[in-house]
Amino acid sequence: MELRKSVKNILSLFSSSTSVTTKKRNNTLMNVNMKSLVSYLPMAILVVLFTLILNPSYASINEETNKRDDSVPDNLMEFWKGAVEETEVLKNYAWNNWMMRLEADWEQYNNSMKEKKKVWLNEAENEWTKFMNSMENKWTINFKENMDEELKSPAISKSSTWNENEWKEWIQTEGKKIMDADLQKWIKEKETSLDLIIIAEWVYWKNNKIMTWLLSDWKNEEDNYWAQWENMKWSKWFKMEDRKHWLKWKERIAKESEQWTNWLNLKENVYIFSEWNRWSEWKNEKTNMFNKWADSFINKWINEKKWKTLFNKENDSISQP
Repeated sequence: MELRKSVKNILSLFSSSTSVTTKKRNNTLMNVNMKSLVSYLPMAILVVLFTLILNPSYASINEETNKRDDSVPDNLMEFWKGAVEETEVLKNYAWNNWMMRLEADWEQYNNSMKEKKKVWLNEAENEWTKFMNSMENKWTINFKENMDEELKSPAISKSSTWNENEWKEWIQTEGKKIMDADLQKWIKEKETSLDLIIIAEWVYWKNNKIMTWLLSDWKNEEDNYWAQWENMKWSKWFKMEDRKHWLKWKERIAKESEQWTNWLNLKENVYIFSEWNRWSEWKNEKTNMFNKWADSFINKWINEKKWKTLFNKENDSISQP
């Protein structure tokens, strides 16, 4: 789980990246043309809402509608720059709608990750069998070569004069430590591979989701507009109506950023950075299994006096011309 702890701070950068200054956001979002997130809402309802808010008498007289055709702006941002409070209601509604859909999308994502982890665990089960076979070979067929490598010294040569009690003590202490270290190394490798899968999938999914919001047509245009407005000269502060919109925009994106960050923190703490229960159970099962195997193997190794077999083979190879 060390990998998850080490990347937790890094992941926080991804979530906080959605609340950076408008200048940086503008550079990120400029000239991007993605499908509008507003398409999540029925377009007919939006059109009616906008019409009623910005022009309550719209439906009364067709002639008046035609007269106002020239005043309807082509720019989407201008269309959203109606009365401040009314347009904020619509924008908040769009955000809340997106958050509700996000929760539904999360359920699908979480279910898909559960399936991927099951597949991963099945593969780990197969690899466990290979690991145990390699441990058997390490302490029988390839014992001398492996011990020389483990101890970084001609350990077997020095132990050629050991008696039975000395061999028993060594295999039950130092030998068991080497076995345990091999187990922990193997488990850590598996755990790291699992963490990489979970983290990579999560980073991609959450970044893709927030970008669908930030790059929706109206949102992108609005953010670009205010980023440019903030770069205007001091005369902009005399435009009181613009200032009202700007303050509402600042307040709204701060609230959205806070809600998004809180949502991420909840999911990450509960689902992403907490250890998978099935993996914890699996590790405990395998550790117990390994300890039983090690105890049995050590007893057999002692009873069969495997060290004698080792040196008999070594002496035979030396005596051959």
